[in-house]
Amino acid sequence: MTIFDVLKKNAIKYPYKDAIIIDDIKLNYKDLLNSVIKTILIFEKNKITSENTVVIIEDNTLSHILSLFSLSYLGTETIPLNTYYSKDVIQKIFNEQKIDILISNTKYAKFLSSKFELKKIITTNKSKNFPYFYDYNFLKIKKLKKKIVKLKKNFLILFSSGSTGNPKPIVFTQKIKILRSKLMSDLYKISKEDKVIVTCPIDHSLGMRLLFLPLIAGATCVVMSKFTNENYFKIVKKNNVTFSILVSSQIYKLLENKDQFKDFYLKKGLVSASSKLSDRTKKAILKNKIKLYEMYGASEIGTVTNINISKNSKKIKSVGNSFNKNIIIKILSTKNKFLKNNEIGEIVCKTPAIFKEYLGLKEQTNNSFYKGFFKTGDIGYLDSEKYLYFLGRKKNIIRRSGITIYPEDIENILINDKNIDEVAVVGVERNENEDICLFVKKNNKITLDYVKKMCIKKLSAFQIPSKIYLINDLPKTNLGKINKKLLLSFL
Repeated sequence: MTIFDVLKKNAIKYPYKDAIIIDDIKLNYKDLLNSVIKTILIFEKNKITSENTVVIIEDNTLSHILSLFSLSYLGTETIPLNTYYSKDVIQKIFNEQKIDILISNTKYAKFLSSKFELKKIITTNKSKNFPYFYDYNFLKIKKLKKKIVKLKKNFLILFSSGSTGNPKPIVFTQKIKILRSKLMSDLYKISKEDKVIVTCPIDHSLGMRLLFLPLIAGATCVVMSKFTNENYFKIVKKNNVTFSILVSSQIYKLLENKDQFKDFYLKKGLVSASSKLSDRTKKAILKNKIKLYEMYGASEIGTVTNINISKNSKKIKSVGNSFNKNIIIKILSTKNKFLKNNEIGEIVCKTPAIFKEYLGLKEQTNNSFYKGFFKTGDIGYLDSEKYLYFLGRKKNIIRRSGITIYPEDIENILINDKNIDEVAVVGVERNENEDICLFVKKNNKITLDYVKKMCIKKLSAFQIPSKIYLINDLPKTNLGKINKKLLLSFL
């Protein structure tokens, strides 16, 4: 069964139930299916087949969503991108991948058609030079022929976090995407009565998971074009959203709006993803009587742990334990030995929802595994009850006088201060040691002297920063994470 088949099945079961709400557009399952079928007919008219590789350059738009479901029916290899990618990055992707079809607005169509030979370009706004995506006038809804699509064939190629200079192309099959949605649906008990909001770009693994989750479960998918505090509160309230997954930086932003947060509620719950929340933030959410969960995962493995903090406050510093018997988590030493409970090492994982490969990077794919376990590049440990504790990224570790320092430890201590909005720590090599550089977002209550005194009071001697920088805004990745690589430009 393809992703399209699941949508079709839900359209038969719940034809007049709201499926998609995006901007001022609302489509029930019957209308969504008909729009997807029309898009398929447009694609077939333009001779798009399973042999093609299609790039979509769109933000969180209806045309982006319709394209994904239509290409799942055709069994076409698809690379979703977003307009936040620079033209240089897009050109690099076109140079490295065998792309022959483009779906985008006319701006990207004109630019890329002048650089590359493409078989077909379809634009999402009207153009004299290219076929129009919504050229539905000539169309009549007809029964589609049954297509045999290989579910293990490459379907989606998504790129790893933009915080690195060279994001990796991660390959997913339709089978994996459906399985991930079902695992998450079972975990959070998502039913057809739920309304799930998408706040991340849908070209990213988390955003894509949030898009497919409600539509595969027969629920309602509410899509934000772009995340802002004001719009999030407004959309959640207007549409009675019941379930939301946000990256931690988005949650910190929400708590800045104290008046709106007082009336904020999600019946099914709020999940924090990406990086750990501070204890202060967790307590503020729980005070609002919202079910709060924290999960751990990665693009390559999906979600692998979960904790209901509302019910398990004793493990508040943990990111949870495996929620499925087929998801196995272990800790690996630098000498490739599996470690015992409470011993610190690299977090490795086995899951049925593992990605297929890094496209065209066979050696890198092979090196990412040890005895079938994916090496996450994260450092942590498991306690005696198999709860996972995330300490930080392997590549972010700071060495000072033989002591291993985790930047995330320092950040989690300082962010608990009520006057600090955002904070980040990076290490900078100085001879055989590393300087600890602390970045704090400026506000009216923060001074250099205030931060210095707080560090002396709350941090261990070996954690004290070598340098402190107060800056107006900490640079972010497209997912809202603090971009530590760009922070180095302030040094």
